[in-house]
Amino acid sequence: MIWTQRTRKARRIAPRVGLVCALILAVLPNGLLVADESASYVGLPLAEALRDLESRGLEIFFSSNLVRADMLVAVEPTASEPRQILDQILDPHGLMAEAGPGGRLVVVSAPAKPASLRGLVRERTSDRPIAGVRIVVPGGSAGESAESFSASDGSFELTNLVAGRHALEAHLPGFVVENVGITLPPGQTVEIMIRMEPAQMAIDEIIVTPSTMSLMRENPVAGLDLTRKDIFALPHLGDDIYRALTLLPGVTGEETSARFNVRGGRTDEVLMLLDRVELFEPFHLKDYGSALSIVTPRALDEVNLITGGFPAEYGDRMSGVLDMSTFQPEKAKTVLGLSLLTAEVASSGTFDDQRGDWISSVRRGQLDLALEFLGKKQKPQYWDALGKIRYQLAPGHRLGLHLLHADDSLKFLNLDVGDTEEDYDTSYGSSYAWLTHQSILGSQVFVDTALSVGRVDRDRRSREVEFDEEDDASFSLVDQRVLDAIGLKQDWNYQPSEGHYLKWGFDVRRLETDYDYFNVRELDDPLEGVRFEPRSGTTEFRQLLSGEQYSAYLSSRSRPVDMLTLELGLRYDEHTLTADSNISPRVNLVLAPGQRSSLRLAWGYFYQSQRSYELQVEDGVTQLAKAERTEQRVIGYERNITTRGSDLLLRVEAYQREITNPRSRYENLLQPLEIFPEIEPDRVLFDPSRSQSYGLEIFVRGRAGRRAEWWASYAYSQVEDRIEDVWLPRRNDQPHAFKADLNYRAGKHWNVNLAWRYHTGWPTTMISGRFEEDDEGELELVTLIGPLNAERVSDYHRLDLRASREWQRKRGVLGFFLEIQNAYNRKNQAGFDPDIEEGDDGGIVVNTEIWGEILPSFGITWEF
Repeated sequence: MIWTQRTRKARRIAPRVGLVCALILAVLPNGLLVADESASYVGLPLAEALRDLESRGLEIFFSSNLVRADMLVAVEPTASEPRQILDQILDPHGLMAEAGPGGRLVVVSAPAKPASLRGLVRERTSDRPIAGVRIVVPGGSAGESAESFSASDGSFELTNLVAGRHALEAHLPGFVVENVGITLPPGQTVEIMIRMEPAQMAIDEIIVTPSTMSLMRENPVAGLDLTRKDIFALPHLGDDIYRALTLLPGVTGEETSARFNVRGGRTDEVLMLLDRVELFEPFHLKDYGSALSIVTPRALDEVNLITGGFPAEYGDRMSGVLDMSTFQPEKAKTVLGLSLLTAEVASSGTFDDQRGDWISSVRRGQLDLALEFLGKKQKPQYWDALGKIRYQLAPGHRLGLHLLHADDSLKFLNLDVGDTEEDYDTSYGSSYAWLTHQSILGSQVFVDTALSVGRVDRDRRSREVEFDEEDDASFSLVDQRVLDAIGLKQDWNYQPSEGHYLKWGFDVRRLETDYDYFNVRELDDPLEGVRFEPRSGTTEFRQLLSGEQYSAYLSSRSRPVDMLTLELGLRYDEHTLTADSNISPRVNLVLAPGQRSSLRLAWGYFYQSQRSYELQVEDGVTQLAKAERTEQRVIGYERNITTRGSDLLLRVEAYQREITNPRSRYENLLQPLEIFPEIEPDRVLFDPSRSQSYGLEIFVRGRAGRRAEWWASYAYSQVEDRIEDVWLPRRNDQPHAFKADLNYRAGKHWNVNLAWRYHTGWPTTMISGRFEEDDEGELELVTLIGPLNAERVSDYHRLDLRASREWQRKRGVLGFFLEIQNAYNRKNQAGFDPDIEEGDDGGIVVNTEIWGEILPSFGITWEF
């Protein structure tokens, strides 16, 4: 490197030289003087031109790394002053001079001037203009993607782009994604032409099932989709993807829980898969309503939620499917995360020249630390770990090992609360390990195999004694259960021709559950009149339940005509423990007359067995029920409406579900959240002879300019149980529900998301009281219960917001988020306390329970 500057000696002799030069110039003819001022710089090496300017009085400091030997002055400067000449000869080379120490001028790299891009989008074959195409330049706007949409004449324009080489992408549903390499010179406008090819989707890639939502994928295939960036922008407590699902149409859930209901079904009616293996009750904090899931969203690449009419490959659950897949690493990456609820370390990478890859993640809950800081004595602790390693044994053969473990505990020991003495000690564990093998056999056959083992256990112990002036109430409880599962499943995919696709497979599992349950209670029960069984006494169950499940399916997908794709499926399920054997026919079809609209229909039978670990022994149930059967009918219409600056998706679906032999169940009538629900006084039995749900869902999604995206949905629905010839609404029945989300990119680094939800208040049973004389003629307060689920709590609504920011650093990306749940602190009614009281004025007081109030949280991440 060569540094050029004037020396101290030069500065000492400069006055003398200047005096001599002045005398010479004074005697020179005027013509010679003019000729010197108009001396040409064009063609000179830039370094030589800078030295000439130094001789004219400028003190310039520059590096040979910036001012290279091959740089020439390309354009003659028009200025006459040396300082202006300096700017003009540096500018074409992306250089500039800025003031340095001692009055020097330092040559530095100039900020690149923004570039612009204009173009047209046309169909390749017909040459017609295409409107509504999303034009994306990744990294085109200060490290972020620059986006625009084509107008009705196919034109688009992007301004203030970062100069340099970029890979442009053009997206439009129904067309192949176009990738175009472009070079944007600083300060210039480039014009291009993009020609797009209509997409000819392979028959196995076509979405034939209505009610399908694709999450986390960067290039989703379903119409209703949320990318990974969309999911992490949503307000959802604990960065839990399960909690984000309740913003989608047809999905409901309690505010405190990660469990969710699909179209009125119970929470246990959703099939949950991770890398093709079913997870049983995959939740943390089960004593707090299963507040979080055990699957970290950072490990996920694709999540598909199907809320009805799912194909024959899915079985033994009858409401919905949550099918999750972990991502495939392409390079080494580590993520450190810390939030109010969770601390996480995640890492991933490849090895052996990318023939192998791996993922690992460990999370530890922070709730116990937060409660300790607030002076609470509860100590809920939880953690989980996920791992995956895959290796390509040979071309077309990949072997994988997957691990998942979660652990929870709650200690609430020797706590004196008024006249109550309580001891709680609970723990839960979930462990899974499975081997996967994918094989490509020729050009038409793909085989996917999984061998899995799992264990899910619980250990709940509690003692409570209540002392008051009149009565003593007490209970003690020991609940130990261990589920062991082992399974083998295999799926075959075969495409004999372009218009025909076959898929078949089998699943063999053994489930074994060991019960040790004991409960002794002596309770003063104010709701004894509505119970089917007395709540005082002893419940005891010690037994080992084990059985096998055998399943097989076959589905055939064909394209009779270009616009119609039809899938016919048949499934067989057998359960030895309940002596069930069921056949489930399924039909799905999609009619797509154009590139922008589609009509989907689904019909089928869906069976759900009661598994060995699902027995409600805490309520005295000792026999497993026969499999439930639901018949589903779904029709859905989807339309993409594209205009300049907008990409609008409209989706309308109607559904009907009829359950002919629903399972009996115990529920808490008034209080939705209890640590030990079986000993509460409002525990009642629901024994329906039939159940049904039906509804209409409307979903609209669009954009407002380059920075704002939004969606909104409305659902009308009803879910009912027929009990003793009377149709009663279920506890999660909400005839009207409205959800809306707005995401706004505020500047280059900030993102703000607002999510609002509303639904009709859930059904409840009215509780009241009156004073009656006892046998001794004294007045006593008697609890009165109204008809089951004949009333409703107040309507539910709340606003959540999340603001997040990212900083690009040399060693990675630093992220921060601030989230506020229930931002306007709505007191949403959850239920009632079954213990009514006499007020100070002699009246009767019924205490209302509410869901959570305003809840702020925050977190930081560092990805490198």
